[in-house]
Amino acid sequence: MSSSLPSSPDPVAPRKAPIGPPRRGGPTDPSHDEDLRRGILHTDVTRPVAALLVGAFVLVIAAIPIGQALRDKLAGDESVLLDLFRHAPSKENIKQFEDDLNKASTPREWVRPKVQALITRWGGYGNVKAVLGAPGWLYYAPGVTAVSGPGFLTPAILASRSKAALDEGTPLSPDPRPAILDFASYLRGRGIALVLFPVPDKSSLQAVELTGRARDAAGVPAQNPDQARLVAALRDAGVLVFDPTPAALVAGEPPRFLRQDTHWRPEWMEQVAGDLARFLSEHGLAAGPARVWRGVARTVSRVGDVTDMLALPEGQTLYAPESAIIHEVHETREGQDKLFEPSDAAPVLLLGDSFTNVFSLEPMGWGEGAGLGAQLARALGRDVDVLSQNDSGAFATRQLLWNALAGGEDRLAGKRVVVWEFASRELAVGDWKPLDWTRARAGQGGGAP
Repeated sequence: MSSSLPSSPDPVAPRKAPIGPPRRGGPTDPSHDEDLRRGILHTDVTRPVAALLVGAFVLVIAAIPIGQALRDKLAGDESVLLDLFRHAPSKENIKQFEDDLNKASTPREWVRPKVQALITRWGGYGNVKAVLGAPGWLYYAPGVTAVSGPGFLTPAILASRSKAALDEGTPLSPDPRPAILDFASYLRGRGIALVLFPVPDKSSLQAVELTGRARDAAGVPAQNPDQARLVAALRDAGVLVFDPTPAALVAGEPPRFLRQDTHWRPEWMEQVAGDLARFLSEHGLAAGPARVWRGVARTVSRVGDVTDMLALPEGQTLYAPESAIIHEVHETREGQDKLFEPSDAAPVLLLGDSFTNVFSLEPMGWGEGAGLGAQLARALGRDVDVLSQNDSGAFATRQLLWNALAGGEDRLAGKRVVVWEFASRELAVGDWKPLDWTRARAGQGGGAP
């Protein structure tokens, strides 16, 4: 008797080959395993899908400039897009076109503040200029980089900064030593002393509000590794350096900087002005007729300049205005009450940046007549001359002085000392372009240095 059993497939029988050529990148592709090892994944896209994706991409890219052109046309403005065809396509012209287009872009200006508000509120991020610290605290990113970065006198860092600037077509002098020593030498030749006055960065003195670490609340303030080295070298060369950085931070002490601003609080600025006045007196550099100044308290309030850098939407509620009490400096002279004004005849000339201007220039939003120049005059009991410009303290104020001398206005006549104030971050990120002071005699400049 026989029985039939269902046959089982032969385990060694060959499988049928798939119909058609092997799919590229699929398991039947001979190179599949090798591609996987190399991290390559293949995706098949049909022609209709590819055409749809490309068309959508082109539409999105073209919609923004076309929409901008229509907006400019309706508003009666000349479109910046036409500038692309007005100039030769050089590297400089294309970069200028990109900058102008960014500034004129209506969609960008509409979208960017809203996106920034979202990532600031929910992501805890600032942007390339603003760094978020503890709640309510903002920091200027270049200042944080200057303090926490590598030594600014390291040859590799100097070479890297020079190369990066040349690649962008803007030559840079990153080493502060030649410019400072040359300026000091020129002034010394005219019988004038130079006092270098680097203002420490906010991230150095308000570190706990930046990092959130309790150990930063006390101890030695953080500085760039090369700052002490530079100061020592300058003093050895005979340059006076006034450094207001406290020897140590004390837990619980009042803040020295405004919460949302790059600048100091008025209380600490007034204290520093008093210390600077004593420094000048100790070195025999305080001179001139006595003046009696008085301070008039005034409350000022605004959101800080770093809040402005975030470019949040109008009416934003993430950062509220901060209030501070300034002391306007007044003098009663000839029966009139006069707000402080710099005096060209003063033997003390203050060259300064925005730290000098912050409580003196009304457009900055923190009042007027109460800045560093005014407080220094009040502390000295004498007149003070001031030459200042916001930003680029490494170069801008020296250039202002050079231009005045070259134009026939001798701003150094009768001076005994030049106090050169600048943000200490300039030592690491500034342009220390040398100036030809041999041509800087009054009326003999002959144009730009």
